[in-house]
Formats: sequence, C-alpha cells, structure tokens
Amino acid sequence: MKSKSAALPILAIGIIAILFTLAVFFLLRIERDSLNLWALSFLLLSEVIVIGGLLGVRHAYAEHGAVFLRAGITAALTLYLVATAACSLLARLFSSNINAFILVQIGIIALFAIITISILAFSRGIGRRESEDASKVGSNEAKRGGF
Repeated sequence: MKSKSAALPILAIGIIAILFTLAVFFLLRIERDSLNLWALSFLLLSEVIVIGGLLGVRHAYAEHGAVFLRAGITAALTLYLVATAACSLLARLFSSNINAFILVQIGIIALFAIITISILAFSRGIGRRESEDASKVGSNEAKRGGF
C-alpha cells in the first residue's frame, strides 16, 4: 500500500501538467493548424513518457536502490521534456516544412532512447560490480586478506 501511495504525487503532478498543457493550447486560442497539433501531440507524449519514467525509476529505486539509475534517468527525462518543449515553442520555424518538425521530434525521441538505454546498461554493470564486491566481503578469503 505504501508504494501505491508514494506514486500518487507523481501521478497528480503529471495529470496537472497535462491539463495545464491542454488548457494553454485551447484557452489561448492558438491556431489549430497541423503544425501546432503535431507540437501539442509531441508535448503530451513527452509528458506521458516523463510520468511513466518517473514512476518506473521510483519503482526501480525502491526495489534495487540504484542511485545511479535514479539520477541518470531523471536527468535524461528532464532534458527530454525540455528539448521537446523548446522544439514545440519554436514550431513556427518549421511552418514551411512540417515533415522537418516531425523528423526533429523523432530525433529527440531517438536520442533520449539511446541515452536511456546507455544509462540502464551502465547501471546494470555498476549493480553487478557492487553485488560481486559484496559477495567477496562475505567470503573467507576476503577476511584473511587473500586475493
């Protein structure tokens, strides 16, 4: 029950962020052309990915205590959200070529995926070394000073 209640603030903040994004788009009477709809779609997608990522990181940290994983993925999620938001705010630069805007957004997603996979792989390596070191400490050879 404790783990479910710990996820509630993340979910609440995420829902508020999504509702705020939708409110800004619809209440400010932003022109609803295809470029702005693509920008809104990618921004909402990034918010959903950030919410899911934060929930996943929270779960992984609770289960395994992986500090490097938590810090790395949280930083990557933040950079991803900022890059997507900046690109969406500068969407008018792509008004003559919507396909270029979509390609840039897909590139941002691909870069985020590469960074995330690298962090996951590196943190697994750290976890393996920590567990090997912990098992050596408990062995008799380590107690006697053997190599």
